[in-house]
Amino acid sequence: MMYSNVFPKIKSIISHFYTETFFPLKTEVDLKSFQSRFNLVLKEHLEKKLQIYRKITNNSEVFDVMKYAVELVCEGGKRVRPYMFYLANLSEGGTDTEETLKLAISLELFHAFALIHDDIIDRGTERHGKLTTHVYTEKAISAFPRGDKKHIAEGMTILAGDLMFSWSQEIIGKSHTQELKDIFYTMVDEVVAGQTLDVTFMLQYEVTSESIARKNELKTALYSFVNPMLMGSVHAQSHVHDQFYREFGLIIGQAFQIQDDLLDITGSSKKLGKNTFSDIKDGQHTFLSQYVFESADIQGKDLLRSLFGKELDDHARSALTRLFTSSGAAAYASKKVSTLITEARTLIDESTFKTVYKKRWHDFVNLLEHRNS
Repeated sequence: MMYSNVFPKIKSIISHFYTETFFPLKTEVDLKSFQSRFNLVLKEHLEKKLQIYRKITNNSEVFDVMKYAVELVCEGGKRVRPYMFYLANLSEGGTDTEETLKLAISLELFHAFALIHDDIIDRGTERHGKLTTHVYTEKAISAFPRGDKKHIAEGMTILAGDLMFSWSQEIIGKSHTQELKDIFYTMVDEVVAGQTLDVTFMLQYEVTSESIARKNELKTALYSFVNPMLMGSVHAQSHVHDQFYREFGLIIGQAFQIQDDLLDITGSSKKLGKNTFSDIKDGQHTFLSQYVFESADIQGKDLLRSLFGKELDDHARSALTRLFTSSGAAAYASKKVSTLITEARTLIDESTFKTVYKKRWHDFVNLLEHRNS
C-alpha cells in the first residue's frame, strides 16, 4: 500500500524534471527574443495598413503624417504590454499562433495612439530620441503660406492617433472571445479616466497622495500590466492565475510608474529619448513631487512651487536635482521601488507556475528593476 502511493509521486517528479529540463519551451519567450520577433510582425502589419491608406489618399501631407507616426511606432518602444499578454498566454498553456501575435499588436497600436495624444497634451518634443509626431508635422508644413501651423499640426496628429486607435479596434473586433473584448474596452475606459485625472492635476496646486496612487493605477498598473495579462489568460482559455495577474500587475505597475517619475528627474535625456523634468515643467503631480510638498522644509516646498508648471533652464534643473536629492525624495522613491520589486518576486515564488515560467516572470522583474529608460 505504501509503495503504491510513493511510486506515482516519484514518477511525477521524474516526469516534471525531464520535461522542464530537456523540453522547457517550444518557443524562446524572454523579452528580448519576443521584441525581435514581434517588431518584425508589427512592421509587416503596419506596412500593409499604410499601403491601404496610400490608396485612399495621394495627398503627400496627409500621408506623410501617418507614415511618420508609423515609423515612430516601429522604431521605438519596450513592447511591455504585448509581452505581458504573450507571456501570460503561454504561462496558462496557450499557444503561440498568428492570432496571438495579432492580438498583441492591438495592444501596441492602442499604446501608440495614447502616446501620440499624450505628447500633444504634455507638449512633448521628443519620443524615442526623435521628434514627436506633432512637432515633426509642424516643421513639415512650415512652408505653407497661411494658417496657424502649430494648431493645424496638432489637429493632423490627433487624427493620426485616431487612425492608430481604429487599427487597434479592427484587430480586437475580430476576436471571437467576448470576454477578451470586454477587458480591452474596460482598459480603454480606465486609461482615458487616468489620463484625464492627470490633466486635471495641472489645474491644482495640491492633490492627495491617494489621488496620485489612483492615477498611477489607472494609467499604468491596469493599463500596462493587469489587463494585458488577463487578456492573455482569456486567450489561453484559462483563469488559473488570474489572481496572480491582478496582484502582480498592481505591484509591478506601481514600481514601473515610480521608476518613470524618478527617471524623469535623475535619468539621461539621451537614454530616455525625451527631455527630463518634463513632469515639473508641465506641473504634473507625481510620487516624488508629492513627497517634497508633504515632507520637505519650507524652502524646498517654495522652490518646487515656484518652478512647477514653468519652463526650466539649466539653473532651474540643477536646483531641482539638488532639491529632490537633499529632501530625500529620490532615495524614498528608490526604496519604494525596491520594496515593490521584492513583493513581486515573492508573488512569483509563491505562484503555481511551472518552473520555466517562474524564471521568465523573474527575468522580466529583473529587467524592470535595472531599466534606465
